[in-house]
Amino acid sequence: MSNYHSQEQIIYRNLSGKIQMGFYDNGERFPSAKEIADRFHVSYCPAQRALKMLEQNGQIKLHRGSATAVLKKPYENYLESDVFKRHIKSLLDLCQSLELISPALCTYNLQHFKKTLPSLWLRKIAQGQHAGLSLYQQFDRSLHLFGNKTVLSLYYDISSFSESAFLDILSLKYGKEKGDSFLQHIASEYAHCIQDQHPDSVSALQEKLEGLSSTFFDAIKDYLIECDTSSIEQEPFSWEPRKGRTRYCDVVAIEILCKINQGVYPVGSRLPNGHILAEIYHISAITVRRTIALLNKLGVTETVNGVGTFVVSRGGPEIPYKLKDLTLDDNMRDFLEALQILAIISRPVMLSALPHIPHQTLQELSKAASITQEKKSLVQTVSVGLQAVIRYSPLAAIREIYSKLTLLLLKGSILRLEETGAESVAGWPEISASIKKSCACADYEKLSETFQTLFQNNFASAKQTLLEIGVDGVEEITGF
Repeated sequence: MSNYHSQEQIIYRNLSGKIQMGFYDNGERFPSAKEIADRFHVSYCPAQRALKMLEQNGQIKLHRGSATAVLKKPYENYLESDVFKRHIKSLLDLCQSLELISPALCTYNLQHFKKTLPSLWLRKIAQGQHAGLSLYQQFDRSLHLFGNKTVLSLYYDISSFSESAFLDILSLKYGKEKGDSFLQHIASEYAHCIQDQHPDSVSALQEKLEGLSSTFFDAIKDYLIECDTSSIEQEPFSWEPRKGRTRYCDVVAIEILCKINQGVYPVGSRLPNGHILAEIYHISAITVRRTIALLNKLGVTETVNGVGTFVVSRGGPEIPYKLKDLTLDDNMRDFLEALQILAIISRPVMLSALPHIPHQTLQELSKAASITQEKKSLVQTVSVGLQAVIRYSPLAAIREIYSKLTLLLLKGSILRLEETGAESVAGWPEISASIKKSCACADYEKLSETFQTLFQNNFASAKQTLLEIGVDGVEEITGF
């Protein structure tokens, strides 16, 4: 049986969920294996295996040389299924998390993607002919125009986890006719946002999208809150940004190499034990062991059984060549996409998490921003800020998303292998001063805005570096 997070399983669950949501009820053609492979950025084989799984479960019928036929939905009544009942608490948490981040992502998306919007779609929206596209279909299309594969991956996993729950709840709550009318109203308002948005009205656009998001999720949250889950073991939502491909031990090893070179772990010192490393980087015990094994193989550490792992060398100029397989363009794009997402959603996420963060953590943040070496101060401030959200956000989905974004950021650590930490950072004195002042008076609004600026500046700097290096595809990732 395929691994739950394998490429074919993720594709299977996503397509199955779309069948359940009625994506293909109005005659829309089911995608071919090649189209699926392109959409999910995988090879042909996992796409074909996912189609075979759908066929084996009786949901589709494959026809060589002609269109695939959709036969039935996975569930006659999804809200009565055991799968839905195991997901109730996580779905409530997802509603709150999506209400937090989706308006920010949509605002950014609508600002930048209108120039690439297919003219036919835009013309239909202008003529009021968007009724043929459901809210989910409009959102799905706009996500593909975003150009950020990491965002697509996140919403694929959310869609796979929620399946038709949101639509079915609205239909049950309002009745089929009123439920469809409600969804069409939201879809129409979203279409008008696509049509009417203007570069000079960003705040007004985001405010309207926040209102639409609240309107959509409020009724769903009310239903989920009333569900009795006391006798049912609940399953958490999980996100795997790169299905079946990510070797987190590689990126964690690069991050530790940076710290060794910068003297955080000097030669002769002992690395933190496995439990602490697992907590720092949000990885499993087996990933920690693989990380240490790689560092030992590179000759920078040595493990003494029963004692620990010691730093024996800072590594020479040959290290980047030994790690050449870890510096592929895909890894650099993953890193930049993660930075882009953080630059978009950091303000609402930080604003939501900060009231739950203890005073001691705010002091740690202020201390990190006070480090005299600018690049070292930046890296440490980002680390403390991300860890604060991962540990103290009241929303499990936000903690999950931030933990995976943190791991994706580690893919960019190889850019810092030769840094000492003393390098200057454009705009850092002002950002540092703002963080220290905001922490001192617990000004959460200002601190959230400053973190957004920090990530935007970091994104711009990283993109410029990757463009100079010649990383393929970076120019397509839009800035601010």
